[in-house]
Amino acid sequence: MIEPRFFAEGYAYISAEQWHLKEDAPEWAKQEFEQYFKQINAEPDKHGIVTQF
Repeated sequence: MIEPRFFAEGYAYISAEQWHLKEDAPEWAKQEFEQYFKQINAEPDKHGIVTQF
């Protein structure tokens, strides 16, 4: 995976072993953050298949 822009531009940080987004992050960074972690933490469906977009 390519490094997401929100990481490269310094909007994400880790605290207590969990990633967070800075409060002053722009809307694009919030959307990218949510999509990125949804993708890397994808859960299998009832058939055990993981679909990533």
